Amino acid sequence: MAKTAKSKIDYVILESCNGQLELHRGRGGYAWKGQKGKKLEWILPIKVQDNADEILKIIYNLPEWNSVGKGKECSLDSKELRSAIWKKIFPLISISDLPQVNENGSMSDLERLNKTRTKGRYNDDDDMISIESDECYTFYDDVETIVKHFGIDYWKNKVVYMNCDDAGQSAFWIYFFNNFKRLKLKQIISTRFDGSKLDFSGSLFSNQWNEYDGFIVKYDGKKTLRIPPVGSKSNFPRSYSDKECMSIANNEADIIITNPPFSKFEHFFKCMQSTRKDIICFGNGAAVQYQWTKDLWQNKKISVIPFEFNWFLTPTFKKKRAKTYVYTNKQQLHTTNKIKLLSEIPSKFYDEKGMLVVDNFVPSDYYKPFAISVSPIKNGILNSGYKLLQCSYRPVINNKYKFKRTIIVKELNEKGKPNNEFDNIKFEEAKIKKVGQEKLFD
Repeated sequence: MAKTAKSKIDYVILESCNGQLELHRGRGGYAWKGQKGKKLEWILPIKVQDNADEILKIIYNLPEWNSVGKGKECSLDSKELRSAIWKKIFPLISISDLPQVNENGSMSDLERLNKTRTKGRYNDDDDMISIESDECYTFYDDVETIVKHFGIDYWKNKVVYMNCDDAGQSAFWIYFFNNFKRLKLKQIISTRFDGSKLDFSGSLFSNQWNEYDGFIVKYDGKKTLRIPPVGSKSNFPRSYSDKECMSIANNEADIIITNPPFSKFEHFFKCMQSTRKDIICFGNGAAVQYQWTKDLWQNKKISVIPFEFNWFLTPTFKKKRAKTYVYTNKQQLHTTNKIKLLSEIPSKFYDEKGMLVVDNFVPSDYYKPFAISVSPIKNGILNSGYKLLQCSYRPVINNKYKFKRTIIVKELNEKGKPNNEFDNIKFEEAKIKKVGQEKLFD
């Protein structure tokens, strides 16, 4: 049996100058500063079997590639071309080889905030932290992980609605478009606002193409329908919660899948919950501890799939770290084996209120409420004989706040009866004694 060639990393570079695009490979990777007189748009590491020339040849043969000059490296610039290039390149990006946005600049928090306000757009200069945490975009590989988790039969004959994703640019759209026939989908729909800060087809680089606000895109495996058509003025709304978007969610969609703004997670989930459709969406890892989710957890109306997603793409083509889970109203049944006798759990303590605090493992022989990190919930502890009592609890030990936890308890007590004794108790936290102006977090 012939050995499969291992993937290697290569670089693809996009430069522009006077209405022309030049796409080429290598030239020193991230050490490359661009050709004189040309604007360096991006340098991206891609996974290739041999070298990037194979990928470039495919792009040079795209119908949108309008060659200029003697060679094929240059083309007349267009929005359609940029979008076509991105669809080919995005699935091949090597996440591990992308540069990381600087999160620990030398500026003070106030200086960073003022600088961001002054510039009025996403910024990740070397001397400042990235302020706008909502500007996180999903990688293609992560979409594939999610789709595989739900299984190929789950998607058959379904209308998939991506209501926070730009058609042509979003990893969700590109993945479902590329795999439409394999998944046997019925239709995919995207509601898109053209003023989004991540737009690989033009508006990130220039405002000359912003002739409309937004549009709806529908694809049925044969043809693509855009509403309104190209060149028509649009009054399309900008929010997933507007009338037109909610109408699609209520009346057309079977599955709603997207990466909504983290700051609007509660609003988004509640809006989509009202549709009674399957919801699959990214959310901050700490969303497990949001108080509004308590009834949802207790009634099995929210779950997380057993994966953690830590890297997202910024509008400046770097990766940004953000601990996230994928939340869904489709009940998850996975269980955890990270359950041990209390005496065998290596990392545990009791806080100043006497609350037992554990992290990676939970005790099998402890029948009082105890505090855990969010990881056991992602791993399936709420399907393993335990129930949630309180979403958020902040332990105090040695007059220092520890990280927030969630309180759970075994579903059955020592006698094998329902453990309802603690169901309606509010677990009060200890308060630290202030020492000067120090921040007492650990």
